[in-house]
Amino acid sequence: MTRRILAAVTGLVLALTVAACGSDDDAAGDTRTVKVGYIAGPAPGMHLLLAKERGYFTEQGLEVETIPFQTGISLSNALTGGSIDVGVMGAVIANFPARGQGKVFLLNNLEANIQQIWAAPGSGISSIADLRGKRVATTTGTAAHLLLHVALAENGMTTKDVDLVNLDMPAVANTFVTGGVPAAALWAPFDNQIKEKLPEATMIGTAEQFQPKSAIAGGWVANNRFHAEHRDTLVQLTRAWLKANDDIVNDQPAALAAGCPSLAEFMTAEVCAQIYQQARSYPNSEWSTLYADGTVAGWIGQMEQVFVDIGALPTFVEPTQFLDTSIFTDATA
Repeated sequence: MTRRILAAVTGLVLALTVAACGSDDDAAGDTRTVKVGYIAGPAPGMHLLLAKERGYFTEQGLEVETIPFQTGISLSNALTGGSIDVGVMGAVIANFPARGQGKVFLLNNLEANIQQIWAAPGSGISSIADLRGKRVATTTGTAAHLLLHVALAENGMTTKDVDLVNLDMPAVANTFVTGGVPAAALWAPFDNQIKEKLPEATMIGTAEQFQPKSAIAGGWVANNRFHAEHRDTLVQLTRAWLKANDDIVNDQPAALAAGCPSLAEFMTAEVCAQIYQQARSYPNSEWSTLYADGTVAGWIGQMEQVFVDIGALPTFVEPTQFLDTSIFTDATA
């Protein structure tokens, strides 16, 4: 009798243990962890950071681990290497994915006035046309270089018609304000350094002036394996993005007040808000149209073509080969 009771108790304990383990697995299965790398700036990062801050990813059953990066190159390398699942970046969405390194599935905004071209006082430069033969500092292969290329082309020139000085972006701004070059193509917030240290300088061009040819968009890229195996998770990420985008469009000051503190390590909330206000956001309904009518693919193709023209890409690849618009469509269904 004692043995039978002991066996029964032992069996019950084992059953409860197995059930408990099964419950833990099920609970863990309810939440998927996604590693998302992002460029630590307001234009590329705001939707991600706001959705995390306001719990929109949690509502979708996702735990999103955010990892900041300083350059699109390092972020793209991490994405390709598999240390992150998704990357949120700027214009390089039209570069590395075109090489077969990831799938674009979501855009954030247009960086309308974030990319800028400046002329120093006393340089004799008052317009883009005046850049011919002048030294122009920028970081080659970046969105600022993209703007410079388009602006020159619109004025009948190429980068061969200027003396291009390739520096990292902090050095671009510093060299310009200290008189090392008469012109510079850069992005915010480096314009603040110019306004503070060289207030007589003139901004002679922004990306918005040359749109649609200079449409500079940033967005979300999944590594190839994650895109193939976890498409449903990308749809969930996009649903969270849609809620964040609604917030940004409907009450931008409140949205930035909630999202900008996540970038406190890199800039003040005031600078963060100032930069994002130079981007162009669209309502979700308008985004649906932009995906459906091919505008999004067109923007990416324009950026890609510039990368080809400046030698940052070997050949042009149709954006439809690395852009998956169906994820946005499914998220809005």
